[in-house]
Amino acid sequence: MDRIDAMRAFVTVVNEGAFTRAANKLDMSPQLVSKYVSQLEQHLGVRLLNRTTRQIHLTEAGTSYHQRAQQVLHDIDDMESQIGDLQTEARGLLRISAPVSFAIRHMAPLLSEFQKTHPGVGIDLQLNDRKVDVIEEGFDVVLRIGHLKSSSLIAKRIAPIRMVVCASPAYLKQNGTPQHL
Repeated sequence: MDRIDAMRAFVTVVNEGAFTRAANKLDMSPQLVSKYVSQLEQHLGVRLLNRTTRQIHLTEAGTSYHQRAQQVLHDIDDMESQIGDLQTEARGLLRISAPVSFAIRHMAPLLSEFQKTHPGVGIDLQLNDRKVDVIEEGFDVVLRIGHLKSSSLIAKRIAPIRMVVCASPAYLKQNGTPQHL
């Protein structure tokens, strides 16, 4: 016997006032609903309902059990609904670390669009050029320019980066033009 199904059958019988109406609401046969209620009474070791051919009446134990069972079933349904919401709507805090130059140039419109699409997600954006420890510092996403050393982290290439070597005229005057890197 599944106690939650039996509890749901019992509560529905009480709320509907009849086994047949409860069975219709639960999309079960009246015999199965009756079996669930009987098994529940047997499991609890107490009669919950006094039945006649035309009516049902709650016993004292049945009244007490009905109130608590209704609350338990409501809590279960509420919990499942909240879990379902988590699967359909993103919520929480997204911690991102990104290089300053990349963030200044590219991230503002991306984050704005992300927040419009996912209003339940807060963003903690930390701009720095140092190599952060993703796990230790608790980041969800880390953007970096360069090659990823061997790691157990998942890396995805977002865009190519063009690198150029630059020098000030004063540096070139003092040190000459480099012939190789």
